[in-house]
Amino acid sequence: MFSSATVRKIFQMDARYKSRQTLLNAEEKGKIPKAERISRGSTKVRQWSLEQMPKIGEMFGFLKPPSKQQIICCYTTKGGVLKTTLALTLGRLLAINGIKTIIVGLDVQCSITDILAPPKKVESLNNFVGPHVGLYHYLYDRAPLKEIILDTNIPTLSIIPETPELTILDKKLRLEPRREYILEDKLISKLGKYDVVIFDNSPSWNQLIEGALTSSNVVLSPVGCDIGTYQALKTNLNSLYEFHDAMKINWEHFYLIPTLLEKTKLSQQIYAAYLNSHEEIVLSTPIRRAIKGQEAAVLSQSIIELDPSSPLSQDYFDLIKNIWGKITNTIEEPSHNSINEEKVVGA
Repeated sequence: MFSSATVRKIFQMDARYKSRQTLLNAEEKGKIPKAERISRGSTKVRQWSLEQMPKIGEMFGFLKPPSKQQIICCYTTKGGVLKTTLALTLGRLLAINGIKTIIVGLDVQCSITDILAPPKKVESLNNFVGPHVGLYHYLYDRAPLKEIILDTNIPTLSIIPETPELTILDKKLRLEPRREYILEDKLISKLGKYDVVIFDNSPSWNQLIEGALTSSNVVLSPVGCDIGTYQALKTNLNSLYEFHDAMKINWEHFYLIPTLLEKTKLSQQIYAAYLNSHEEIVLSTPIRRAIKGQEAAVLSQSIIELDPSSPLSQDYFDLIKNIWGKITNTIEEPSHNSINEEKVVGA
Protein backbone atom coordinates (compact mmCIF):
# COMPACT_ATOMS: atom_id res chain seq x y z
CA MET A 1 0.00 0.00 0.00
CA PHE A 2 1.17 3.52 -0.81
CA SER A 3 0.43 6.69 1.12
CA SER A 4 -0.27 9.97 -0.65
CA ALA A 5 3.27 11.11 0.19
CA THR A 6 4.76 7.95 -1.35
CA VAL A 7 2.57 8.22 -4.46
CA ARG A 8 3.75 11.80 -4.95
CA LYS A 9 7.37 10.66 -4.65
CA ILE A 10 6.99 7.77 -7.09
CA PHE A 11 5.44 10.06 -9.70
CA GLN A 12 7.76 12.99 -8.87
CA MET A 13 4.66 15.12 -8.35
CA ASP A 14 6.04 17.66 -5.90
CA ALA A 15 8.55 18.77 -8.52
CA ARG A 16 5.91 18.96 -11.26
CA TYR A 17 2.78 20.31 -9.56
CA LYS A 18 2.52 23.43 -7.42
CA SER A 19 -0.05 22.08 -4.96
CA ARG A 20 0.42 19.01 -2.78
CA GLN A 21 -3.37 18.80 -2.81
CA THR A 22 -3.43 17.90 -6.53
CA LEU A 23 -3.51 14.15 -5.92
CA LEU A 24 -6.27 14.35 -3.34
CA ASN A 25 -8.36 16.66 -5.52
CA ALA A 26 -8.11 14.17 -8.39
CA GLU A 27 -9.32 11.39 -6.12
CA GLU A 28 -12.27 13.44 -4.88
CA LYS A 29 -13.29 14.21 -8.47
CA GLY A 30 -13.08 10.54 -9.47
CA LYS A 31 -10.19 11.07 -11.89
CA ILE A 32 -8.05 8.44 -10.15
CA PRO A 33 -9.01 5.35 -8.11
CA LYS A 34 -10.35 5.89 -4.63
CA ALA A 35 -7.89 5.14 -1.86
CA GLU A 36 -8.63 2.92 1.09
CA ARG A 37 -8.96 4.81 4.38
CA ILE A 38 -6.86 3.24 7.11
CA SER A 39 -7.13 4.31 10.74
CA ARG A 40 -4.01 5.74 12.32
CA GLY A 41 -4.93 6.65 15.85
CA SER A 42 -7.68 9.25 15.71
CA THR A 43 -7.22 9.96 12.02
CA LYS A 44 -7.66 8.08 8.76
CA VAL A 45 -5.02 8.13 6.05
CA ARG A 46 -5.31 7.31 2.37
CA GLN A 47 -3.59 4.19 1.07
CA TRP A 48 -3.54 3.14 -2.59
CA SER A 49 -2.79 -0.42 -3.66
CA LEU A 50 -0.15 -1.43 -6.19
CA GLU A 51 -2.95 -2.53 -8.54
CA GLN A 52 -4.28 1.05 -8.57
CA MET A 53 -0.96 2.70 -9.37
CA PRO A 54 -1.09 2.40 -13.21
CA LYS A 55 -4.40 4.28 -13.27
CA ILE A 56 -2.84 7.04 -11.20
CA GLY A 57 0.18 6.90 -13.51
CA GLU A 58 -2.00 7.44 -16.57
CA MET A 59 -2.88 10.85 -15.14
CA PHE A 60 0.17 11.86 -13.13
CA GLY A 61 2.98 9.71 -14.52
CA PHE A 62 6.17 11.34 -15.76
CA LEU A 63 6.77 8.60 -18.34
CA LYS A 64 4.32 8.84 -21.24
CA PRO A 65 3.40 6.00 -23.63
CA PRO A 66 5.60 5.90 -26.76
CA SER A 67 4.21 6.83 -30.16
CA LYS A 68 5.30 3.41 -31.44
CA GLN A 69 6.14 0.09 -29.81
CA GLN A 70 9.61 -0.02 -28.29
CA ILE A 71 11.59 -3.28 -28.24
CA ILE A 72 14.35 -3.00 -25.63
CA CYS A 73 17.19 -5.49 -25.28
CA CYS A 74 19.08 -5.50 -21.97
CA TYR A 75 22.36 -7.25 -22.64
CA THR A 76 25.88 -7.32 -21.33
CA THR A 77 28.63 -9.88 -21.67
CA LYS A 78 29.53 -9.72 -17.97
CA GLY A 79 27.30 -10.93 -15.18
CA GLY A 80 26.75 -9.12 -11.91
CA VAL A 81 26.49 -5.59 -13.34
CA LEU A 82 22.75 -5.05 -12.60
CA LYS A 83 21.40 -6.11 -16.01
CA THR A 84 18.37 -7.89 -14.57
CA THR A 85 17.87 -5.18 -11.95
CA LEU A 86 17.79 -2.61 -14.76
CA ALA A 87 15.26 -4.64 -16.76
CA LEU A 88 13.14 -5.15 -13.64
CA THR A 89 13.19 -1.52 -12.52
CA LEU A 90 12.58 -0.16 -16.02
CA GLY A 91 9.72 -2.58 -16.61
CA ARG A 92 8.00 -1.95 -13.29
CA LEU A 93 8.37 1.83 -13.46
CA LEU A 94 6.98 1.95 -17.01
CA ALA A 95 4.07 -0.22 -15.91
CA ILE A 96 3.34 1.89 -12.84
CA ASN A 97 3.23 4.91 -15.14
CA GLY A 98 0.41 3.19 -17.04
CA ILE A 99 2.53 1.94 -19.96
CA LYS A 100 1.64 -1.62 -20.97
CA THR A 101 4.87 -3.60 -20.74
CA ILE A 102 5.98 -7.20 -21.12
CA ILE A 103 9.32 -8.63 -20.04
CA VAL A 104 10.65 -11.65 -21.93
CA GLY A 105 13.06 -13.69 -19.83
CA LEU A 106 15.91 -15.23 -21.84
CA ASP A 107 18.40 -16.02 -19.06
CA VAL A 108 18.67 -19.74 -18.22
CA GLN A 109 19.37 -18.72 -14.62
CA CYS A 110 15.73 -17.54 -14.47
CA SER A 111 16.73 -14.42 -12.54
CA ILE A 112 13.87 -12.13 -13.52
CA THR A 113 11.30 -14.95 -13.44
CA ASP A 114 12.27 -15.77 -9.86
CA ILE A 115 11.48 -12.15 -8.97
CA LEU A 116 8.32 -11.51 -11.01
CA ALA A 117 6.81 -15.01 -11.15
CA PRO A 118 8.40 -17.07 -8.38
CA PRO A 119 7.35 -20.73 -8.23
CA LYS A 120 4.79 -21.59 -5.59
CA LYS A 121 6.00 -23.60 -2.62
CA VAL A 122 5.21 -27.27 -3.12
CA GLU A 123 4.13 -29.09 0.04
CA SER A 124 3.31 -32.36 -1.72
CA LEU A 125 2.80 -33.78 -5.20
CA ASN A 126 -0.95 -33.44 -4.68
CA ASN A 127 -0.75 -29.65 -5.06
CA PHE A 128 2.02 -29.59 -7.68
CA VAL A 129 0.60 -27.99 -10.82
CA GLY A 130 3.75 -28.19 -12.92
CA PRO A 131 6.40 -25.66 -13.96
CA HIS A 132 5.94 -22.61 -16.14
CA VAL A 133 5.69 -23.02 -19.89
CA GLY A 134 7.75 -20.64 -21.98
CA LEU A 135 9.21 -19.84 -25.37
CA TYR A 136 10.31 -23.39 -26.14
CA HIS A 137 6.76 -24.64 -25.66
CA TYR A 138 5.38 -21.80 -27.79
CA LEU A 139 7.83 -22.25 -30.67
CA TYR A 140 8.12 -26.07 -30.73
CA ASP A 141 5.22 -27.56 -28.75
CA ARG A 142 2.57 -25.24 -30.23
CA ALA A 143 1.54 -23.89 -26.84
CA PRO A 144 -0.81 -20.91 -27.32
CA LEU A 145 0.88 -17.57 -26.73
CA LYS A 146 -1.62 -16.68 -24.02
CA GLU A 147 -0.49 -19.71 -22.02
CA ILE A 148 3.12 -18.57 -21.78
CA ILE A 149 2.31 -14.97 -20.79
CA LEU A 150 1.91 -14.52 -17.05
CA ASP A 151 0.37 -11.59 -15.20
CA THR A 152 2.32 -9.92 -12.40
CA ASN A 153 1.17 -7.94 -9.39
CA ILE A 154 1.06 -4.81 -11.60
CA PRO A 155 -1.90 -4.94 -14.03
CA THR A 156 0.10 -3.32 -16.83
CA LEU A 157 3.12 -5.63 -16.52
CA SER A 158 3.35 -9.18 -17.91
CA ILE A 159 6.19 -11.65 -18.25
CA ILE A 160 7.11 -14.54 -20.50
CA PRO A 161 9.00 -16.59 -17.93
CA GLU A 162 12.30 -18.33 -18.33
CA THR A 163 12.17 -22.13 -18.19
CA PRO A 164 14.85 -24.85 -18.18
CA GLU A 165 13.97 -25.58 -21.80
CA LEU A 166 15.72 -22.37 -22.92
CA THR A 167 18.92 -24.40 -23.18
CA ILE A 168 17.24 -26.83 -25.57
CA LEU A 169 15.65 -23.95 -27.46
CA ASP A 170 19.06 -22.37 -28.01
CA LYS A 171 20.38 -25.62 -29.51
CA LYS A 172 17.36 -26.04 -31.78
CA LEU A 173 17.63 -22.48 -33.05
CA ARG A 174 21.12 -23.18 -34.38
CA LEU A 175 19.59 -25.41 -37.04
CA GLU A 176 16.82 -23.01 -38.04
CA PRO A 177 16.96 -20.92 -41.22
CA ARG A 178 16.79 -17.19 -40.44
CA ARG A 179 17.32 -18.13 -36.80
CA GLU A 180 18.24 -14.55 -35.89
CA TYR A 181 14.76 -13.40 -36.97
CA ILE A 182 12.64 -16.03 -35.24
CA LEU A 183 11.84 -13.89 -32.20
CA GLU A 184 10.96 -10.97 -34.45
CA ASP A 185 8.85 -13.04 -36.84
CA LYS A 186 7.12 -15.39 -34.43
CA LEU A 187 6.99 -13.49 -31.14
CA ILE A 188 7.26 -9.73 -31.50
CA SER A 189 4.73 -9.73 -34.33
CA LYS A 190 2.20 -11.22 -31.86
CA LEU A 191 2.83 -8.76 -29.01
CA GLY A 192 1.28 -5.70 -30.60
CA LYS A 193 -0.92 -4.86 -27.61
CA TYR A 194 2.15 -3.98 -25.53
CA ASP A 195 3.72 -0.52 -25.66
CA VAL A 196 7.09 -1.90 -24.60
CA VAL A 197 8.78 -5.30 -24.86
CA ILE A 198 11.91 -5.82 -22.72
CA PHE A 199 14.30 -8.73 -23.28
CA ASP A 200 16.38 -9.73 -20.26
CA ASN A 201 19.24 -11.83 -21.62
CA SER A 202 21.88 -14.20 -20.36
CA PRO A 203 25.41 -12.72 -20.17
CA SER A 204 26.68 -15.63 -22.30
CA TRP A 205 26.33 -15.15 -26.06
CA ASN A 206 23.83 -17.53 -27.65
CA GLN A 207 21.14 -17.77 -30.34
CA LEU A 208 18.51 -16.22 -28.06
CA ILE A 209 20.64 -13.11 -27.60
CA GLU A 210 21.10 -12.84 -31.36
CA GLY A 211 17.33 -13.02 -31.78
CA ALA A 212 16.76 -10.36 -29.13
CA LEU A 213 19.39 -8.03 -30.59
CA THR A 214 18.01 -8.45 -34.11
CA SER A 215 14.42 -7.73 -33.13
CA SER A 216 15.13 -4.75 -30.86
CA ASN A 217 15.33 -1.07 -31.71
CA VAL A 218 16.87 -0.14 -28.33
CA VAL A 219 19.89 -1.83 -26.71
CA LEU A 220 20.85 -1.07 -23.11
CA SER A 221 24.16 -2.47 -21.92
CA PRO A 222 25.16 -1.98 -18.26
CA VAL A 223 28.90 -1.67 -17.66
CA GLY A 224 30.23 -1.99 -14.14
CA CYS A 225 32.65 0.62 -12.84
CA ASP A 226 35.13 -2.11 -11.91
CA ILE A 227 38.45 -3.15 -13.40
CA GLY A 228 37.20 -6.45 -14.87
CA THR A 229 34.44 -4.81 -16.90
CA TYR A 230 36.73 -1.98 -17.90
CA GLN A 231 39.38 -4.35 -19.28
CA ALA A 232 36.84 -6.37 -21.28
CA LEU A 233 34.82 -3.47 -22.68
CA LYS A 234 36.67 -2.99 -25.95
CA THR A 235 36.43 -6.68 -26.88
CA ASN A 236 32.79 -6.88 -25.86
CA LEU A 237 31.84 -3.77 -27.83
CA ASN A 238 33.63 -5.05 -30.91
CA SER A 239 31.65 -8.30 -30.71
CA LEU A 240 28.40 -6.37 -30.57
CA TYR A 241 29.42 -4.10 -33.43
CA GLU A 242 30.49 -7.03 -35.62
CA PHE A 243 27.11 -8.69 -35.13
CA HIS A 244 25.34 -5.39 -35.77
CA ASP A 245 27.21 -4.83 -39.03
CA ALA A 246 26.88 -8.42 -40.23
CA MET A 247 23.13 -8.41 -39.68
CA LYS A 248 22.67 -4.84 -40.94
CA ILE A 249 20.61 -3.99 -37.87
CA ASN A 250 19.23 -0.52 -37.30
CA TRP A 251 19.36 0.12 -33.57
CA GLU A 252 17.77 3.51 -33.05
CA HIS A 253 19.32 3.78 -29.60
CA PHE A 254 22.32 2.04 -28.10
CA TYR A 255 23.60 3.02 -24.66
CA LEU A 256 26.19 1.95 -22.15
CA ILE A 257 24.97 2.46 -18.60
CA PRO A 258 27.62 2.79 -15.87
CA THR A 259 26.67 0.74 -12.80
CA LEU A 260 28.12 -0.27 -9.44
CA LEU A 261 29.73 3.15 -9.08
CA GLU A 262 31.57 3.62 -5.80
CA LYS A 263 33.32 6.54 -4.14
CA THR A 264 36.71 4.88 -4.49
CA LYS A 265 39.33 6.55 -6.67
CA LEU A 266 39.50 3.58 -9.05
CA SER A 267 35.74 3.35 -9.55
CA GLN A 268 35.48 7.08 -10.21
CA GLN A 269 38.40 6.92 -12.66
CA ILE A 270 36.76 4.08 -14.59
CA TYR A 271 33.49 6.00 -14.77
CA ALA A 272 35.33 9.05 -16.09
CA ALA A 273 37.16 6.85 -18.63
CA TYR A 274 33.85 5.49 -19.93
CA LEU A 275 32.54 9.02 -20.41
CA ASN A 276 35.71 10.18 -22.15
CA SER A 277 36.27 7.17 -24.40
CA HIS A 278 32.65 6.50 -25.41
CA GLU A 279 30.95 9.83 -24.85
CA GLU A 280 28.45 9.30 -27.69
CA ILE A 281 26.88 6.24 -26.12
CA VAL A 282 27.61 6.37 -22.37
CA LEU A 283 24.80 7.83 -20.27
CA SER A 284 25.95 10.25 -17.59
CA THR A 285 23.34 8.93 -15.13
CA PRO A 286 25.19 6.11 -13.32
CA ILE A 287 23.83 3.64 -10.80
CA ARG A 288 25.70 3.39 -7.50
CA ARG A 289 26.56 0.16 -5.73
CA ALA A 290 24.01 -0.33 -2.94
CA ILE A 291 22.74 -3.35 -1.02
CA LYS A 292 19.23 -1.90 -0.89
CA GLY A 293 18.63 -2.87 -4.51
CA GLN A 294 19.07 -6.54 -3.59
CA GLU A 295 16.62 -6.12 -0.72
CA ALA A 296 14.00 -4.85 -3.16
CA ALA A 297 14.50 -7.79 -5.52
CA VAL A 298 14.05 -10.26 -2.64
CA LEU A 299 10.67 -8.60 -2.00
CA SER A 300 9.80 -8.82 -5.74
CA GLN A 301 9.83 -5.03 -6.03
CA SER A 302 11.86 -2.31 -7.60
CA ILE A 303 13.83 -0.03 -5.29
CA ILE A 304 11.53 2.81 -6.37
CA GLU A 305 8.54 1.00 -4.87
CA LEU A 306 10.41 -0.05 -1.74
CA ASP A 307 12.01 3.28 -0.90
CA PRO A 308 11.42 6.08 -3.43
CA SER A 309 13.31 8.57 -1.23
CA SER A 310 16.57 6.61 -1.24
CA PRO A 311 19.66 7.78 -3.14
CA LEU A 312 19.56 4.55 -5.18
CA SER A 313 15.98 5.30 -6.23
CA GLN A 314 17.06 8.75 -7.35
CA ASP A 315 19.75 7.11 -9.50
CA TYR A 316 17.12 5.00 -11.23
CA PHE A 317 14.71 7.93 -11.55
CA ASP A 318 17.43 9.96 -13.29
CA LEU A 319 18.53 7.07 -15.49
CA ILE A 320 15.08 5.98 -16.62
CA LYS A 321 13.94 9.54 -17.30
CA ASN A 322 17.10 10.01 -19.34
CA ILE A 323 16.58 6.78 -21.32
CA TRP A 324 12.87 7.36 -21.88
CA GLY A 325 13.39 10.98 -22.85
CA LYS A 326 15.85 9.93 -25.53
CA ILE A 327 13.67 7.08 -26.81
CA THR A 328 10.52 9.20 -27.01
CA ASN A 329 12.36 12.36 -28.03
CA THR A 330 10.81 14.33 -25.18
CA ILE A 331 13.96 15.91 -23.80
CA GLU A 332 16.78 17.78 -25.48
CA GLU A 333 20.00 15.82 -25.39
CA PRO A 334 23.27 15.95 -27.33
CA SER A 335 23.33 13.92 -30.54
CA HIS A 336 23.99 10.25 -29.80
CA ASN A 337 22.03 7.85 -31.69
CA SER A 338 23.07 5.22 -34.15
CA ILE A 339 25.64 2.66 -33.13
CA ASN A 340 27.22 3.30 -36.51
CA GLU A 341 28.34 6.73 -35.33
CA GLU A 342 30.44 5.32 -32.48
CA LYS A 343 33.98 4.17 -33.18
CA VAL A 344 35.52 1.71 -30.77
CA VAL A 345 38.57 3.01 -29.02
CA GLY A 346 40.78 1.45 -26.41
CA ALA A 347 38.90 1.16 -23.12
